[in-house]
Parts: sequence; C-alpha cells; structure tokens
Amino acid sequence: MEKVKFLERDLNGKKNKILLKDGFVPAVVYNAKTESKNIMLDTSTAKQILKNATSTTILDTELDGKSFKVVVKEIDINPVTEELRHISFFEIDESKDMVFSIPFEIIGISPAVKNNLGVLVEVMDSIEVRCKVNDLIPSIKVDISGLEHPGQSISIDELEIPKNISLINEELKNATVVTITEMQEEIVSTPTESETTTAEASTEAEGSTETQAASE
Repeated sequence: MEKVKFLERDLNGKKNKILLKDGFVPAVVYNAKTESKNIMLDTSTAKQILKNATSTTILDTELDGKSFKVVVKEIDINPVTEELRHISFFEIDESKDMVFSIPFEIIGISPAVKNNLGVLVEVMDSIEVRCKVNDLIPSIKVDISGLEHPGQSISIDELEIPKNISLINEELKNATVVTITEMQEEIVSTPTESETTTAEASTEAEGSTETQAASE
C-alpha cells in the first residue's frame, strides 16, 4: 500500500458519528511508551487497510510531516451495519523486539481429506510471537500433505519458525495447530422387526374396518 496519511483528531471536536458521516474513520496510534495519538483517516483509505492489511502488515504512515511505521492492532466494525467504526494502530520501534500475531497458512493437500477418510480441523489460526520488525514473516506455513489418516495432527514444534522469532508462551510449542478427524457417517434408521409387525397389523386392522363398513 502507499503511505497512509493520518490527520490529527481533536477529542473536543466532532464526535465519532459525525466524523463517519463526513467520510472519516476515527483511530488511535499507541506506542511502547504507552503514549497515544488520536487520529483519523479518510474512509476509502481505511477500507483499503481493512481489505489488504493483516496483523503482520507494516504500514508506512505520516502525521504532521513525520513518518513512522505501524501495524494494525484492532478494527471495530458495527456487527449490524458492518460499518467500519474505529481502528487501533501500534507504532513500531525498529530497534526493539515487539509482539506480533502471525497467522498460520495451510498449504498442500491432505490425502485423508482427498480420499474422504477424514475432515481437516484448524485448531489454531495464529500465534503470538516476539521479534524485531525486520525479522517478521507474513505467515507460518503448515504443510498438511503428510496427514494421511484420521487422528494425525501437526503441532507448533513441528513447524519451521525462524530462530530469531520466539513464542510469547513457550508452553504452546506442543499445541496442536491442525488435526484430522474421522468422517461422520450419516445414520439411516431402519424399522425393527417388532415395528414392522406392528405396522402390518395396523394396516390389516384398518383394511378390515373399511371392509366391514362397506358391507354395512
């Protein structure tokens, strides 16, 4: 994406609803010093960020002539109208380790899924890591081509993660990322012998009643 231009937002000025009507999306930029800058950006740019940016996308931005890099931390969308209401950014310090959420990317085709032996279940979709921005990768690939049978799975410690990227929670290194579960067969109920006998008896009784009524 091209450099994103932020505009300073006065908290004593227009309210968020009015900004949205005027074609702007309110936002905030945080940094490691717990400082925050209240900003806004035009709606078209905000929608491009919503469409193209992920948790690992580094955005070049500008505010009052100063350039800096940010990542998207949170996007607030109205659950009813799907209107983009607010965006939270985090300013990057390129000299320090930072916390990022890297998504898992499924690659390959599982023979178990291909042969209808099982269903792929994605247990985790991302993992929080610590690294410098220059070491950040867009995703962690999960190759499922070796999953041939139900019950097989892939854990985090089986994935190729660069050494300069560390997990925030080391206890998750054995956590399952994807697994294959058995296909659930559709159960078709069939009448039991007693149910069949009862149904036949009921049919015969109805037939006898109809015959008797006709003769009367």
